[in-house]
Amino acid sequence: GSGKTQVISQRIVRVLRDNAAEGVGPSNIVAFTFTGKAAGELKDRIHRLCKDQLGHDTGLADMYVGTIHGFCLDLLQTYEHRFLKYSVLSDVQQRLLIDRHSKESGLSGLATHDGKPLKRWVDSRLYQRLLGMVREAEIDEAALGDHPIRAALTKYTDLLHKKRYLDYSMLLTEAVQSVAADPILRAKLAERVKYLIVDEYQDVNPLQEVLIRELSQLGAEVCVVGDDDQTIYQWNGSDVGNILGFVHRYPAVTQVEMGENFRSSPGVVDSGRRVAEGNSERLPKTM
Repeated sequence: GSGKTQVISQRIVRVLRDNAAEGVGPSNIVAFTFTGKAAGELKDRIHRLCKDQLGHDTGLADMYVGTIHGFCLDLLQTYEHRFLKYSVLSDVQQRLLIDRHSKESGLSGLATHDGKPLKRWVDSRLYQRLLGMVREAEIDEAALGDHPIRAALTKYTDLLHKKRYLDYSMLLTEAVQSVAADPILRAKLAERVKYLIVDEYQDVNPLQEVLIRELSQLGAEVCVVGDDDQTIYQWNGSDVGNILGFVHRYPAVTQVEMGENFRSSPGVVDSGRRVAEGNSERLPKTM
């Protein structure tokens, strides 16, 4: 409740206003949100502010405001034409694919620590989460060794390509690999993305951070907004170290503290502060 969405919206409007002479337009701005709903709210606020402060809100359709996964899909289908024929699996569709093709997906070849084989229709959700963690988290490769999950992941990836499917993790892995390895794509992204805004930065996982860092190294000016005390998706791979160490990983960082809560009562704010101060690693702040 400290006005983060308002600050992001105002920043975008100021970028458009102050850099128009240098040829910066809506297509040069990318804003990552954590959910589609948050993207809709951000778009609405940008449109209102542009009307109020610039006198118009035309051309904003060329600006990308949405999830990182949506950006990766757009990138792959725009620049990697082989993915035009691929469909994106929802969470439920991915689980059904794993169950219906339990051997081809690698599920049947794995067992729990106590030796019980993973079963279709029973353990597919567990396997689904494991696949996501192995691909998106920062894995200690030496510790993983020759664990059977490696062979299972290879089977599962081959199945996705065979069926021409992309799951959410594969959207990220394929996009990051393309950006890292394709000089033509890198040149196009360097020309396109001049400003990158990342909302809810505390929820970014290691693989998503790699994409953000790549865009930064291609010349995008990065602005992140978040609260390390609200890192609630660690069970799903988010890494609070990204926001804690941001100032040390990126050049010439300016930090702005937003310490006034406009939404909650003093009692709620004080209670939240007392809980947050129990976190062992956090950025110093007082709401």
